[in-house]
Amino acid sequence: MNQTIKEMEKNPKFHRFLEPVDESMDFRDATYFLRKDGTLVFSEGYYHQFERPREERSILSHIVFVPWNYEAPSPDYSRKDIFGQLYENLTKEIMNNQPLDKFYPLQLERYKEIDPTQKDVVRPIYGRYKSLVPITDLIGSFPTRHSLKAIIANADAEKSADNIRIVTEHTAELLNIEVDQIGISGSLSLGTYVSPHDVDYVIYATAQEVKRMVRFMQHLTDTEEKRKVFEFGKYWPIRFWDWAGEQKFMICPFFSYIDPEEAPLRNFDCEDLGPAELSGQVIDDTHNAFNPTVLIVGDVKLDGKDYPDITRLILYHGGERGDWREGNRFEAKGNHVRIKTYRLEGKDRKPEDEFEALMVNNLDQVKRISSS
Repeated sequence: MNQTIKEMEKNPKFHRFLEPVDESMDFRDATYFLRKDGTLVFSEGYYHQFERPREERSILSHIVFVPWNYEAPSPDYSRKDIFGQLYENLTKEIMNNQPLDKFYPLQLERYKEIDPTQKDVVRPIYGRYKSLVPITDLIGSFPTRHSLKAIIANADAEKSADNIRIVTEHTAELLNIEVDQIGISGSLSLGTYVSPHDVDYVIYATAQEVKRMVRFMQHLTDTEEKRKVFEFGKYWPIRFWDWAGEQKFMICPFFSYIDPEEAPLRNFDCEDLGPAELSGQVIDDTHNAFNPTVLIVGDVKLDGKDYPDITRLILYHGGERGDWREGNRFEAKGNHVRIKTYRLEGKDRKPEDEFEALMVNNLDQVKRISSS
């Protein structure tokens, strides 16, 4: 076994937070997984090749935490203590020093340095800047609701855990949901909650419930200046500030479908039809706050010409969750794709829908040109 994992196993917290990866594991967005090499990867989206035999499957993900390199240390701000072991957060240095549109491409180069097997991976267009990690490499996961319960269980003994309990209850009350609908992601899901700056909640609900909550959060940040969040050079309309006494927290919500079959891209094939530019208007933002973000669009022009066959704008990254609203007009650069979706009946993959879309897989490729 990897030495870093051996050392982490000595930490009692490790066993409170880790759940084994087995045949019943439901792979969802915004969850951390521990690999055999000691790295920690973060799942992205709801499709993870589950129609394939287990030994052929990969999880679409980002490699976020890697064991600390003592011989060539990174900046101190990228350092994180996880279950008593030092790790580097790969994203921190790139976020702090590079423009947004370079973020995902530069991350991919780091993945290839950390894990040479990533150099030979054939990536689909929607996974252009992601790691494809074999399911068989995963030894444990940190399910978001499980992690939040593990933190709150210590609320009587630890002030930091009690603060998270208070903020979680505030969030549930604010959004008019049950506390049980909330999980926690980010480094807090790995037990590092002593002095959090931001809280990455994962909220489980139907798409319509999420749409209601997103409308509320957008109104909250539209109307209350103290709630507004500006980070990494952009405004985040569904992130907001909250307080537990004097302690200030940035609430950063992710959303998870209670029924994963409600995800528009739960099971699909994607045919790349080439680079393209698209303009149009958002006419349905129901899946705006999920990752991937799938927007129904109309009044579409492809490369300057009317093209009503394109009905979706797909942002296959997490950087614009909650940014878009019905009525927004946009210009975008990406790839013209044909999507075929499926449903699983037993082990059989049955066709469900087919449509054309513009697929965007990097930040700064979509521009809002008006609100209505």
